[in-house]
Amino acid sequence: MQASDYLRMKFQSDRHLAEVAQRGFITVVESMPGVLVDIYSGFERASWYSSCLFPKYNEVCRELSDEEVRSFNAIQSIFEYNDVIAHMIFLYLKSVSDDIKEGSENGSALKLTRNMAGLAAHMNISGGTRYAFAASASVALSRTGFMSKIAAERALPRMSWSIFAIQFFGIQQHCALAARHLKTISPEYYQILYDAKLEMLYYFVEPILNEMIQRVKSRDFLNLDELTDFMQRKYGV
Repeated sequence: MQASDYLRMKFQSDRHLAEVAQRGFITVVESMPGVLVDIYSGFERASWYSSCLFPKYNEVCRELSDEEVRSFNAIQSIFEYNDVIAHMIFLYLKSVSDDIKEGSENGSALKLTRNMAGLAAHMNISGGTRYAFAASASVALSRTGFMSKIAAERALPRMSWSIFAIQFFGIQQHCALAARHLKTISPEYYQILYDAKLEMLYYFVEPILNEMIQRVKSRDFLNLDELTDFMQRKYGV
């Protein structure tokens, strides 16, 4: 199952979520301790709303409310794109492709583009070789087992309905904090996602893009071939 499919499962409907979340709370906590992190984050975010009781924290309260609205918009976007994960990665790689040199004619970047051309065709990308590479690489990354594993771990519900709302609130907290972190480390990419109403979904691609963002900022890749080689070594695209 592709990473974006897990997100659709997460947010599709209450009935579907109920079917997925049949296991009891105790069993889930024993088998997947990570659920406790979501619960803690849910309570943490709820506690932050106490700031709304004090006028001097109006800015904090407004930021939280804005994030809730942005989260709703992001959930809507999951169903508007054929593969929202691939699209988010594409938006980043497109910006990177504008700033570094193309690879050689027989290099790994062009080979990846050729191999993924059919799968990336649905993205209807214009802009020449660079953007074709961005489209192909984004589809390749979104379909890796690594990406699917991350999406499954971070998106699928893991508990009974008695505290599902708390976990959901916790996931919103993870999303908000990841978006804030992205705004710090890459304001340009944050703005691109913000304009596309997708920045609150960065949490789901953070494990695959965070190191890439840092290394691109450090100018570790001289051309698209070197970037492709890194993706192949790290994620097996």
